[in-house]
Order: sequence, then C-alpha cells, then structure tokens
Amino acid sequence: MDIKLTKSDKEFVQQLPVCRLATATEDCEPVVRPVWPVFDGVFVYFASDPDTPKLEQIEANPQVSIVFDDYDKKDWSTLRGVRIQGEAEILWKGKEYQYAHSLLKEKFPEYRTDAGGWKEGEVPIIKITPISFTRWSKGKWTKT
Repeated sequence: MDIKLTKSDKEFVQQLPVCRLATATEDCEPVVRPVWPVFDGVFVYFASDPDTPKLEQIEANPQVSIVFDDYDKKDWSTLRGVRIQGEAEILWKGKEYQYAHSLLKEKFPEYRTDAGGWKEGEVPIIKITPISFTRWSKGKWTKT
C-alpha cells in the first residue's frame, strides 16, 4: 500500500465524527450511508448493527468507498474532503477487534455507556484497508 496521506489529511479524517460509506448491492446499485469512524493513521474502523444490508453487501463485494468531508456554509472556500477507495473486512473477535473497539470507545463516549456499549462478538466492526484516495480542497482534486 503506497498511500501517502499528509499529516493534515490524517488529522482532518481523525477529527470528523461522521463520514459516508458506499457499498454496492448484488445488482451493482450503489448504496451510501453515514457511519461513525475512527482512523488510526492506516485503517478506518466503524461499528455496525448486526444483520444489516451493508454487511451482506460487504461480504459479497468488499470494495468500498468512504468520504470524509467538511465545509463552512458561510465560506465555501474552506471546502475540504478525502475519499478513500478500499477493501472492507468484517471483524467479530480477536486482538484487532479489541484494538478497534478501544479506539471507537475513546472517540465516541456513547460506546462507553450501558445503552451504547457492547461486548466482543455482539457487534461487528468493519475495517477498511485503503487502496487509493482522492483529496479536494477549495474545489481542487488531487488523486494519489
């Protein structure tokens, strides 16, 4: 993997609470939904409810796209985003699952509560391994 995110890109992706994930149905129909991710500088992780269509779509076709973007509605010159094309993997247990779960709980306090928490094996965590990315800022796209 020869992806080179700048320090600024990494900080941007890490600080955003929500991004959008695109998967595809069996009929190749794209489906986009919000997810609440963590990014450790290499991989993107997010939790999912069990038995959702996105899990079936990822199992059938692990190629996904995830977009992190932000702007100030009063000043569009601040438009900024990173799109990651990657391969998704569903984690249910193990050391990497525990690692990702700890990152999610650190970023999202809701996951530390009785109502929002879960035990290993109860909720899947999706891991995205980046393959390529595109960045845009002030309307200019850069693909690497």
